[in-house]
Amino acid sequence: MKQLPNRILSIIEELIDQYQEDDRYNRPWIIGFSGEKDSTVLLTLVWLALLRIRENNPTTIFKRQVYVVCNDTMVENPVIEEYVSNVLKTIQKAAKEQQLPIIVKTTTPQIEDTFWCCVIGKGYPVPNNSFRFCTEKMKIKPTSNFITNQVAADGEAIILIGTRLTESQQRAKSIKKHDIKGHRLSKHPLNPNTYTYAPIKELMLEEVWWIINAIPSPWGFDNQILFKIYMDASADDYECPTVVTNDSHRSCGQSRFGCWICTVVKEDKSMSALIKNGVAWMQPLLDFRNRLVENRNVSENCTIWYRDDNFSTTVNDIYKIAV
Repeated sequence: MKQLPNRILSIIEELIDQYQEDDRYNRPWIIGFSGEKDSTVLLTLVWLALLRIRENNPTTIFKRQVYVVCNDTMVENPVIEEYVSNVLKTIQKAAKEQQLPIIVKTTTPQIEDTFWCCVIGKGYPVPNNSFRFCTEKMKIKPTSNFITNQVAADGEAIILIGTRLTESQQRAKSIKKHDIKGHRLSKHPLNPNTYTYAPIKELMLEEVWWIINAIPSPWGFDNQILFKIYMDASADDYECPTVVTNDSHRSCGQSRFGCWICTVVKEDKSMSALIKNGVAWMQPLLDFRNRLVENRNVSENCTIWYRDDNFSTTVNDIYKIAV
């Protein structure tokens, strides 16, 4: 393993120590993997920790599984969806070739909880901050079901999360709220017999991008693809300084990617920036998403939805884009 900064090495050493900790369940690790920068860095450091364990003891038998769990809402930003699909295939193949205890799993919402079933089938208004059904039904519930099933099989589980203190004041407050002084693991607030572990919580944004740019992906994927996606999705030029210290240490802000249909945010800056930077085929998706936002709070639409002759046309329009 190449020489790494002490802060990065200390996280890897902590991961090694935590992985090798004796416990009666050999609790599996569950990594929520979105394919974005923080989850990519988290998995990178876990992967390097596993390689270091084998390097120190070539005959070691890995005692606990590491599940890389990706939740597909089925309305993900198409650029990210394609990228993540390719990455997951590479991760699974590389883990098998390197004989690491890493297993890739993808979760999806139940059909009755999908966006189109809720909006078209059940007549839900599209989400806003006061009625955010999508987060619970499409993200939390599928992953919680996987965790519950895994806990039932293994007794307990540890969820590794890629949250960082410097992401936002809200994230910092949440991390500190659940931290137990002197302990790495915290009880999961929702899932019984489940613990959370945030090994990269102290990393700064620049360190995250240093890892992505300077450390080759241990599963053999080109991290520059991810960097370019962030560059193209940055709405403001100042978010992506080209060079921080040298050519291998670049930063690209912290654009967030969500569902292409997301109506919770006032403006989808990342999708707008992608279109501006050459992904023009996404323009109809953005236009349709904006139409949903514009018409969400129009009171007349309550009667149009159920009685107007144009109802079938509206459904067909939605259906064509949904499929």
